[in-house]
Amino acid sequence: MILHADGNSFYASCEQIYRPDLRGKPVAVLSNNDGIVIALNKEAKACGIKRGDPYFKVRDICQWRGITVFSSNYTLYADISRRITSIYLEYAPDIEEYSIDESFLFFDKCNWSIKDYYEIGHDLKRRIAKEVGIPICVGAAPTKTLAKLYNKKAKEHGGVFVYDPAEVDSLLEQTDCETIWGIGHKRAQKLMYNGITNALMLKNMPLSDVNKLLTCQGFNTVQELNGIRCIEKVTREKKDIITSSRQFAIKVYDIETLECAAVEYAELAVERLRQQKSECQAVQVTISTCNYYSEDINSQYSNGIVVSLPRLTSYTPDIVEAARIALPEIYREGYGYKVIMISLLDIMPAQYQGWLWIDPKEDIKKRKLMDAVDYITAMYGRRSITLAKSYTKTGWEMKREFLSPNFTTDIRTVPIIK
Repeated sequence: MILHADGNSFYASCEQIYRPDLRGKPVAVLSNNDGIVIALNKEAKACGIKRGDPYFKVRDICQWRGITVFSSNYTLYADISRRITSIYLEYAPDIEEYSIDESFLFFDKCNWSIKDYYEIGHDLKRRIAKEVGIPICVGAAPTKTLAKLYNKKAKEHGGVFVYDPAEVDSLLEQTDCETIWGIGHKRAQKLMYNGITNALMLKNMPLSDVNKLLTCQGFNTVQELNGIRCIEKVTREKKDIITSSRQFAIKVYDIETLECAAVEYAELAVERLRQQKSECQAVQVTISTCNYYSEDINSQYSNGIVVSLPRLTSYTPDIVEAARIALPEIYREGYGYKVIMISLLDIMPAQYQGWLWIDPKEDIKKRKLMDAVDYITAMYGRRSITLAKSYTKTGWEMKREFLSPNFTTDIRTVPIIK
C-alpha cells in the first residue's frame, strides 16, 4: 500500500502557524515581487479570489474582505516541509518527497488491514497538527495514481481515506477523468469526445485503445487505476545546467549594485551545485532590461558572457569571482536593468582531482570551508552566512512588502515572552 500525504493550503497554513489570530480567517500568499496570488486557503477562496490572479487587480478585494496577504517565504516553507518529512520517516520504511507539501509513503512489505491504515493516517494527522501545526490529508491505495485520488477524496472523509477493493469502482464512476492524476484537461476532453465520461470507464478501456489515444503515460495511468503499479518512485536527476535569477524590484543603473546581485545569485547557484554533489567549469552571466515590449528600442538591452574556469570546482569564492570579472564585459551605462542571471555550465560529478600547481592541502581546506557553510545554511537558513560583497548595495532585492519572519530559522525573530 502507498500513502499519499498532502499539506492543506500549505503555504497559507505555514503562515498561520505563528499567527493564531489568523486561524479560520482568509489568507493569501503572493509570488516573487508580490506579483500574483500563488496560494490561498479555503476561506480566501470563498472570498472570490483564485490562484493566478494578479495582486494589483485583487488588492481592493483583499482589503475589503479582510484577506491577510503574505509575500512568499520559501525559507519558512522549506523548513516546515523538512519537519513534516522527519515525522513521515518515523512511519514508512521508504518515502518519496514529491513536492514541498506532498509525499508518498511506501508500505510495500506490510500486510495490514484497512483499519490499520486508517489508524496510521489519523495518527499522522494528529502528530503533524500537534508537533508542526500543519493540517494534512492522507489517501492510501495500492498505486500512486489511486493514492492521489484517495487523498483528494479524503477531505470529504475526515482527512483520511483508504482504498477498499469492494468500493473502488463506485468511487471511480463518480469521478471525472480530469480529476485523475496524469490526465489533465486536454486529455479529458479527448476522452469525452470518444465517449469516456468518468474514471471507471477509463479504467475499463481496452489497453490497445488507451495506447493509441493517450500514449504511454495514459497507458500507465489506466494500469494504475486497475491496481497495477506502473509509476515507480521518482529519483531526482542531477541538472546539467543550474540557473539562479530573479527580477529586481526596481531598475538598476549602476554596475556596483548589479555586482551585489550577481554575488547573491552565484552563491545560491553554487549551493544547489553542491547539493547535487557536482562541480562546474564554466559560469554564464546574463543581464537584461526586460523592455521587450517597449516601443523605444534605445531602452532595450540584453547580453551575456561565458567564463571558463581553470578547473572543475564548487568553491563559492572562485565562481563568484569569475562572475564579477565577467560583468563589466557586458555592462553598458545608461540602461535600467531588471534581471541578472547566473548559470553554471559544464557540470560534472564532484570528485577529487589533484592539480600540479595547487597544494592538495589547499583543496581540502576549501572543501571543509564549503561543508561548514552548507551546514550553517541548513541549520539557520539562507543568507545566515554569506560573502560581504552582496550586502554593500541594497534596494534591488525582490519586492516583498508582506514578508513574514523566519521564526524557525532565525533566532532573532522568535517572539519574546515577558
